[in-house]
Formats: sequence, structure tokens, C-alpha cells
Amino acid sequence: MVLRKKTTILPEQTALYPVLTQKQSYMRDLQERNKLISQGMQLAALLPDIMPDDADSQIKPIYEDIQNTLRVPLVNQLFRTLANYPDYLEQLWKHFSPAFVSNSFELEADNLREKALLEDLPEMPEGRWDTIPNAEQLRAFNDTIFYVLPKLLITANIFYEATFSTIPAYRTRRGEAPVNNSPIQTGVAAGTTKVELMKPESADPVVKALFTDIKQHHNHSLVASYYRGVANWPEFLQQAWHDIKPLIGSTAYENLRGFITDQATLSLRKIPLEQPAAIPLDEKQREEVRAILAFFRYKFIPELLLDVALFKAMLDGPAEAYSSRFSVAVSDED
Repeated sequence: MVLRKKTTILPEQTALYPVLTQKQSYMRDLQERNKLISQGMQLAALLPDIMPDDADSQIKPIYEDIQNTLRVPLVNQLFRTLANYPDYLEQLWKHFSPAFVSNSFELEADNLREKALLEDLPEMPEGRWDTIPNAEQLRAFNDTIFYVLPKLLITANIFYEATFSTIPAYRTRRGEAPVNNSPIQTGVAAGTTKVELMKPESADPVVKALFTDIKQHHNHSLVASYYRGVANWPEFLQQAWHDIKPLIGSTAYENLRGFITDQATLSLRKIPLEQPAAIPLDEKQREEVRAILAFFRYKFIPELLLDVALFKAMLDGPAEAYSSRFSVAVSDED
């Protein structure tokens, strides 16, 4: 009989096995997420961009309510893409819109916005933009998008979890007083604005090259409406993009994007939400909507929020890039 040497596994070695399994599971999840993001990116570029003027009788009142509820005079790309699934958008918007006017929703959007500015900023000479034509309109537009983006990120998370998982239970930390969840003031906020969106195909060569560079550097399939709006100030866009471009894709940028994404998911527990009834999507539509929401939730909106925070710091100074003048949230300190 051949005697085999007994293998002794030390306690610290046994701990390696679940860690490796967790890592493998994480890598699989990450690969699946990246695959969804890529699919959603392509769908967002290929599906019709349903603007308010093109909306039919089913979607038009939803768009109007979106503007009044989110308090901005525009309808963002997230909704213009989901409008290709009108029954889905209508059901989820109507179901969750009461939560979107709660004080806690406004407060969680404020908390995300406060964390969205990178620590290492490009050089910002004082008075740099004093000669920008219609500078106040540019600032108002930038502030409008800076105000609504955290709301859009939370909304994309809510739609995704409600459709493909389960909405987490509302809770407060032990010892914390419940958040004031009275409805906030609705209607388009005074001072918010929209501007004409420049079409990439009809832009002049300089702006067209900027759009291409922005898409490629972000690895996006389309030009964000925000950049199409800021293109009305081409000299500002050219210089500002030149300044923030080296930051995009950096370790600090990617870490902050991941952090903001995680914080948006955690915020769902602090908002009074209820799981909706059966979702009106067939199997193909479910696949498409899942990919679209993954793209907006994990990549498009978080990256745009970081970019707009940088533009806000450039225009008004870093101290102004942690909050929005349009917020009406009531915090515990108020």
C-alpha cells in the first residue's frame, strides 16, 4: 500500500478559496455588464431620438409631466430613447412620478451632485470666460443640466431595478429621524433653460471634429445632448474640452464614476418606492430595455455628470460645483 502524505491546509489558506470564487463571480458580472453597456450604446444610437415635437398623443403628456416633475424645460436622452417603448415608459413614469416629487428624491440628487467633482482640476485662470457672448445663457444651460443629471441617474437605477430585480425596501439608519418626504414644489424651475441642439451632421468642421473627439474619447456611440447644446458656444466648448480631456478615463475619473454609480444605487433605499405591477415588455423588448438602461445607468449619465461638474467649476469656480441653485430639498439642518 502506498501511503500518501497528508496535505495540511492552513486557516489562512482556506480563506483564499471564497475570495477567488468571489473574484471570479465579480469578473463574470463585470463582463456581462460591459456586454450590456455595449449593446445599449448601439441601441441608443440606432433607435429614433423622439424629441418632444415628434412625440405622439401617448408620449406627449408623459414628456410634459417629466418636465414639470423634474423641474426642467427639456426632455433628456434617457426618456427620448425609452419612448421607443411607449407602454413601458408610460407605466413606469406614472408609477414612480409621485416618488420623483418627494423631498428625499431631491435630497438624494443633491447628495450625488455634491460628490461629482474631481479633486484634481485643470488650471482655471480668473476671468477666462469674461468675453463669452451670451455667457449668462451658457451658465443657465449648464446649471440646468447639472441640476437634472443626478435625478436622471437615480431614475435609470429605479427603472432598471424595478424591471429586472426588486426595488429595495425604504429604510433609514438606526437612530436617524425619517427624512421629510413631503412633496417638493413642481413645475419648471425659474432660471432653468434649454437651447437649440446642434445636429452633428450639420455642424461646421471645427465643431464636427470636436463631437467626433468627444465620442471617441468617451467611447460613446452618440453625442450627448449637453455637448450639442454647449456647441452654441464653440470657442468655449473647444477650450473647455481641451482642458478636461486629459482627465477622462484617468484612474481618478474612473474611480469617481464607479463611486457615483454605486451611490446612486444605494440612494434607492432612502426614497419611498414600491415595486410596480407586471412590466409591459415582450422578451425582445426586455433585452433591449435592459441594455439601454445599463448604458445610461453605468456609463452615459455618470460620465456626463462628471464632465458637467468640471464645466461648472470652470465657469463659476470649484466652490460652486457642489450644489445646484435650483434645488428645493429640505435637509435635517434646514
